[in-house]
Amino acid sequence: MLRHALFIVISQSGRSPDLVAATRSARAAGARTIAILNATSSPVADEAEFVVPIEAGQEHSVAATKTVIGSMAAAAGLVAELAGDHALRSALDRLPERLHCALPLDWSGIADDLTKASAVFVAARGLGLGSAREIALKLSEILRLPSIGLSAAELQHGPRAALSSRTPVIMMRLMDETAAMVDALADELRGQNIALHLCGGPRGSLPWLAADDPATDPITMLVPAYRMIEQTARACGFDPDRPPRLSKITETF
Repeated sequence: MLRHALFIVISQSGRSPDLVAATRSARAAGARTIAILNATSSPVADEAEFVVPIEAGQEHSVAATKTVIGSMAAAAGLVAELAGDHALRSALDRLPERLHCALPLDWSGIADDLTKASAVFVAARGLGLGSAREIALKLSEILRLPSIGLSAAELQHGPRAALSSRTPVIMMRLMDETAAMVDALADELRGQNIALHLCGGPRGSLPWLAADDPATDPITMLVPAYRMIEQTARACGFDPDRPPRLSKITETF
């Protein structure tokens, strides 16, 4: 039995059969089940004990960008309440305004490197890793470009051998204990003539706001990244809302 376990599922549609089955099994085993959902009228919502609504509105594209931002904010809010983290609560109060301020940030300078790339690496450390992987996913999904999201620490090992003039690196730097390592790596990559696009810190090359909280800044960084990917896709003649061979609901059973 899982009497002291907490099971959290995050989903846009709440309709994937594997998530429905997993939520049902966790609850049957005694775990507290929480579903963070955009579609609160859904099979996963029916199975979960508690539902946290994202309320991002209807998603019209396969790439559910606004639901990703909403789900990350909702998850951070849940953590803040469970942990009694007043600093995180305050950062979340500032998040809507920061998301709005991030809308005009222009990352189109990455586009030229993307159109010539054979692959892209997206890197961050700590709390930025989730956003790095999300950006890599969207690059693959919308621009049809092989992309990998990984820890900046990993980029110092095996994957570094794959870097070349045709593999640009997008890296995010947060104002936390990982900052010095990311700065040092940025200097090394630039010294090796790798096309590096860095968001954050004094060595940053991408437009960015003043650093705020390392838990919420990775959410804000998604906004200019999404806009850059959409604009690049349209310039390449791709439909950013309807990538080929993909659907909104993934069935893994």
